[in-house]
Amino acid sequence: MPPKTAIIIGAGIAGCSSAYALAQRGIQVTLVERHADIAAEASGNPVAMLYPRLSGDDSASQFAFAGYLHSLALFESLNLDPQNYQNCGLLQLGFNARELARIQKVATQNYPENILKLVTSQEASALAGITISHEALYFPKAGWVQPKQLCQRLIQHENISLRTLNNAINIMKNNDIFEIYSLDSTILKADIVITANANDAQKFSLSSHIKTQAVRGQISQLAATELSLNLKKVVCSDGYLSPVVNDEHCLGATFSAETSALEVADLSVTQADHLSNLESLKNISEGLYQNLYQNISNGRVSYRCSTPDYFPLVGSVLNSAQLKSAPPRPSSSPEALPLIAGLYLNIAHGSKGFSSAPLCAELLACMICNDALPISHELAGLLNPNRFLLREMGLKQLAKMPVLIK
Repeated sequence: MPPKTAIIIGAGIAGCSSAYALAQRGIQVTLVERHADIAAEASGNPVAMLYPRLSGDDSASQFAFAGYLHSLALFESLNLDPQNYQNCGLLQLGFNARELARIQKVATQNYPENILKLVTSQEASALAGITISHEALYFPKAGWVQPKQLCQRLIQHENISLRTLNNAINIMKNNDIFEIYSLDSTILKADIVITANANDAQKFSLSSHIKTQAVRGQISQLAATELSLNLKKVVCSDGYLSPVVNDEHCLGATFSAETSALEVADLSVTQADHLSNLESLKNISEGLYQNLYQNISNGRVSYRCSTPDYFPLVGSVLNSAQLKSAPPRPSSSPEALPLIAGLYLNIAHGSKGFSSAPLCAELLACMICNDALPISHELAGLLNPNRFLLREMGLKQLAKMPVLIK
């Protein structure tokens, strides 16, 4: 029987899309956010790009493509204001030998032309509205979205209530009911809990075995010029440049060295990272670089939540102490694993949250409600949130399997 109530910790794209997926199934959701507003951390950039990065027919590409199509369908169904969401199209440039080989390989995978196609530099220039010097992979339906407005739309549901300025510090299970304790001594109760608070998920004792890395990223905001107003598409090299949104372009994003998720985040905007973003702009368009490099108006830093294999962590959480004290045989079925029934994760989307978190939210809702999964069991198994612990214990087959509630 599906649960009646749920608490979701974290109101970024993972938390808001998880709340939406459960609310659509009639579950009463309390969305808990420690900040005064939603989408305040990694989901808080002024603009997010929606596109898949494909390499061929490998599992990572299959997952990226499935997530992209799901987000496209979801965003269209929400009837977002054109000021907040536009699938204007996107060009991925073959700006060096490696990237050219990648996009040419993807173009041979028999995708329909309304999904993607390889275009010449002349065709890319005509599409973009600016001079492009490279062949490109063109995604006609890709584009950009304003994260906060998207998240607000997702939680405008009668089955969702939002609790801001509520910093959850502990999760406890009392019989079949979960209790969430916050800094101000508030106690919330529900049948199930989804932790969608990125790197902070491992701060809870019940999920302390989950290990993620925090990856610093900085975007640069550029004031538009008469020339740059001609840009019609999102264009990607080793970074990305958006068309004008609210009189500015969004240029990004840097990838700093991975750090411990428990370290104090440095959110200061640096000139070095602005310069790094401008170098990626050179690979997009030398003309726009010359036109925009002195037009940096602002910047923003956030910390992505990532894993060593770059797949998210989605699904049921195991009781790590019980697992270690009585490990199952390597040949055992997933049912032999000691679950904390009702505790789930939807985290570690890295820089791809807007094309992966909504699909993972739907996957999680299907697991919780015993619905058919939206992706294959093989792909779902790659998201197993306990996979790194299971691999460390030599349980490699179990690490590849989704843990489903029966």
